[in-house]
Amino acid sequence: MKKTVSVVALACCIGLTAPAMGQTQPAAAAPVTPVKIGLVDMARVFKEYNKFEDMRASLKGEMEVALAEAKRIAADAEKIKEELKLLKQGSAEYIKRESDLAQLSSDFETKRKLANVQYQRKEAEIFQDIYVDAVGVIKLYAEHFKFSMVMRFNSAELDKNDQASVVNGLNKLVIYHRPQDDITDAVIDYLNRKYTPVNPVPRAAAQPATGGPGAIKR
Repeated sequence: MKKTVSVVALACCIGLTAPAMGQTQPAAAAPVTPVKIGLVDMARVFKEYNKFEDMRASLKGEMEVALAEAKRIAADAEKIKEELKLLKQGSAEYIKRESDLAQLSSDFETKRKLANVQYQRKEAEIFQDIYVDAVGVIKLYAEHFKFSMVMRFNSAELDKNDQASVVNGLNKLVIYHRPQDDITDAVIDYLNRKYTPVNPVPRAAAQPATGGPGAIKR
């Protein structure tokens, strides 16, 4: 009797669970998002972004002022050297002018080192400023056109007559890309249209305005 009950109970369990098992469906596969990669030639961005040119010109002007002061000191030092040739060594005047020459030499070296440090610091600030601007526009463009990522690349063509060009070309990370993957022109154009120079200067070739990132057709 116990065996009969057990068989009946087992059959009931199988009858109850079988429909449920039959209704179980495999989990749907997650949709695959296509990868879309954009390319930017940052060397071109720096070279063709008007703000970079203006900031470098401003820095050059500051350096010319500093160099003018250094040149004045150097000229004064040369005058003293000529005077020393006419003075008797060991005389009071000779010792005084020799001391003046030493002071000028020290001043010249101090100004030279200070100018060099300031130049390097300001140049680094310029590069950082331009880089931040470029990355901001690249991010805006990538989000608008749904790029998964944007990579730096070198768009320069190989020059078989230039060994350095050939070597650089052989070391390129990007071997092939579609023309529409290169967003360099769009980034440069947008940067230049958004940039308002403090002291506008005439430029040989103005970049044509084609609208913002959202207006560029792809």
